[in-house]
Amino acid sequence: MWLIFTIPKSNRSWAYLLTDIKNHYHFDDKIFKFELGMAQQPLANRLWILVKHPQFTWWCGHCIVLFCTTIYFWYWITLSWSEGKTYYYTAYFGAMLSYGVVVYKSFGSPQLNWEYFQKINKDENVFYLTLALMWFMSTPVFVTLIPYATFSLFHFITYLRANILQAFSPPPAHSSPGSSGTQTSVNSASKYIQIWVHKNYEPAMNMVSFVEVVVITLFLLFNIVVTLQLRFITLFVYCFFLRMRYLMNTYTQQVFTAVARFLDERLLPPSASPSVPLAVTRAYQHAKNAIIWMGRRNHHNSRRD
Repeated sequence: MWLIFTIPKSNRSWAYLLTDIKNHYHFDDKIFKFELGMAQQPLANRLWILVKHPQFTWWCGHCIVLFCTTIYFWYWITLSWSEGKTYYYTAYFGAMLSYGVVVYKSFGSPQLNWEYFQKINKDENVFYLTLALMWFMSTPVFVTLIPYATFSLFHFITYLRANILQAFSPPPAHSSPGSSGTQTSVNSASKYIQIWVHKNYEPAMNMVSFVEVVVITLFLLFNIVVTLQLRFITLFVYCFFLRMRYLMNTYTQQVFTAVARFLDERLLPPSASPSVPLAVTRAYQHAKNAIIWMGRRNHHNSRRD
């Protein structure tokens, strides 16, 4: 989902987002260039160009995710999640809308053939779209919204900076020594957004990876084993998603490494407590070896492909 390319480190976080929207999502550049002849057009024309582009639909999906997640969070912390579940499902509708636009722009209409499957089976947007569909059809689990809401927050403010602000106050056609108060305010807001993204991007991605690997997995196990509100197939599909995330995402790899180190210290000798049953140690070792084997196997297959 997040593309890394060689750029100065100081600008890397902001460039991630611009690349994510412009290149990986395959949106054409005309929507990003309000400065080219757009300053002289009426505001209504500039907004119409913005609204009729598929990227605006993509942005609206992220707005829905943010709004509905915020509302559902209030129901969740007040233990009224059953009353607010409409917002939960609407948030995932917004996620499917956004990722659906991305997948359609990238791969075209769905086709029932092997060639199309080969094109989409290693695309993270497809995985997040599929996962959103699964959550949409399952019993609400609030923590599953955290990664989607985090991504939506960054996409929301990036689009706001690159398009909405520029539509309302595009740069003048010819540079001039002075600038209007509106343009100055837009420039200040744009700069503030850029600084905020640069400061918070990497911590947010680390947090998302931790939530995906640890928090959501624990909540799924609880809802499957204890409350019986979810089916085991849900955990199976989610483990497949984590496997693909591990192969594609550095942040996810770092979280898996940290979790393995944490569990090794507590469950494996010589650092493990003597009170840890031998059966637990053996079960953990077998599970760890199986996960490592699957990771290496899929990494080898992905490199061969």
